[in-house]
Amino acid sequence: MRHRAPEIQIVWGISIMVGLRHSIVRWISVLLFVCALVALSSCAGKPFSPEPTLSSISVTSTKLTIAAGTTEQFTATGNYADGSTKNLTASVIWSSQNPNVATITAGGLAKAVAAGTSKIEATIAGSASVSAAATNAASAGVIGSTILTVTSATLVSIAVTPANPSIAKGTTQQFTATGTFSDNSTQNLTGSVTWTSQTGGVAAITVGGLASGVGGGTSQIQAASGGINGSTTLTVTTATLVSVAVTPANPSIAKGKTEQFTATGTFSDNSTQNLTGSVTWTSQTTSVVTITAGGLATGVATGASQIQAVSGAITGSTTLTVTAPTLVSIAVTPANPSIAKGMIDQFTATGTFSDSSTQNLTGTATWSSVTTTVATIAAGGLATGVATGTSVIQAVSAGITGSTTLTVTPATLVSIAVTPANPSIAKGTKQQFTATGTFSDNSTQNLTSKVTWSSQTTTVATIGAGGLATGVATGTSQIQAASGAITGSTTLTVTAATLVSIAVTPANPSIGKGATEQFTATGTFSDSSTQNLT
Repeated sequence: MRHRAPEIQIVWGISIMVGLRHSIVRWISVLLFVCALVALSSCAGKPFSPEPTLSSISVTSTKLTIAAGTTEQFTATGNYADGSTKNLTASVIWSSQNPNVATITAGGLAKAVAAGTSKIEATIAGSASVSAAATNAASAGVIGSTILTVTSATLVSIAVTPANPSIAKGTTQQFTATGTFSDNSTQNLTGSVTWTSQTGGVAAITVGGLASGVGGGTSQIQAASGGINGSTTLTVTTATLVSVAVTPANPSIAKGKTEQFTATGTFSDNSTQNLTGSVTWTSQTTSVVTITAGGLATGVATGASQIQAVSGAITGSTTLTVTAPTLVSIAVTPANPSIAKGMIDQFTATGTFSDSSTQNLTGTATWSSVTTTVATIAAGGLATGVATGTSVIQAVSAGITGSTTLTVTPATLVSIAVTPANPSIAKGTKQQFTATGTFSDNSTQNLTSKVTWSSQTTTVATIGAGGLATGVATGTSQIQAASGAITGSTTLTVTAATLVSIAVTPANPSIGKGATEQFTATGTFSDSSTQNLT
């Protein structure tokens, strides 16, 4: 049956199937009859010739050494005794002696599993199985074979990830190179591949696959190993803001004081920029601190508040602490006064605090005169002019100094004493008054000839420029001596005129013995009046 025509084999198979439905005996005769008819039909018109005998099978492939994970198509070629050949790839039975190294499909497609060698065999269908030790065709069948060598898996592709990323100028992107091998295994090759950036002006990349954005644009990033390349495209955008620093850091101010904050932005390319005017400023606790759009904070009350500068999604912050108000200035009044030598002047120190409140610090400040030879000052701010000149008067409290300049002029007249005090003269007599001036430095001076003399009641008394008063009539009059705004005075009492002389007339007369002479006594009074006093 092995060398019968195909038609006979078909009929034979059909008869067996039919025989399953009917009795075997009945259909044997039918089968013989059909076979005879088919044989006659196949032989009609041509002579009978037997099929050539298969003498060997050649097993061939393009490559007998392949990498693990790859495949190789084998071909089985039958070599016949009459010298003809036939492709038997689809009809042979394929087998791999070592399936741990390679497997093979019914169609002769071998797949390398692991490094090693395996004999690939092609056996004619229907032949008996032949052991691996057979070297010649056995009577039970014809076998062809060859040796397939499987090497370690080879790299077939590289995938660069992430795929087509975008970064800002100055930032970095870590790329990963994943190799896929012939056995479909994968391996991280990031540290062993050769990394390159096609456009160095856009991006640079390290041996470890860390790319840095250098300038705006795109660059192809490649990872190469042997002859295998993988790539992706990196897009570099303009530098982006990555952080905001608020300075000064954690400052402290007194209530009422201000603090100017600065916002400095650091960008992805490590450049910095002053963003003070463009960020949004906020104070977390406005009851403690307020802040303007330009970053000027004011302490409103004691406490602490977080100060923030925001630009987009980027925020920078610091904490501002507000302490009790502090003294910021001292005003010394009166401002730049002038006093005479020996005079005094009371100074006042008024402190202004950081919250604009004021306080009288005269009693607590430390007072000093820079030039003590000109002026001295007591603890309470009372200055005394010592000598002509100028001296800076200072008031110091809590490290804050206020000052003014005191000018000391020559001593000035402060009072006039008129002497004698409250005299009494007779009408017609005179009284010399003296004016003594007392000055700011306690010195005295005779001012009789320098003052202006006056009698308040000239009908009682008159007085000359030199201070000589004359009693005109009985009574009293205030006598004054004036120099500028300084006046001294006393009271002059004028009494009735007093006899000051008697004239006896006739003067030195001569008479005879026994004769008489009448003498007359004439009195002259203080007011120059005369009276017969005989």
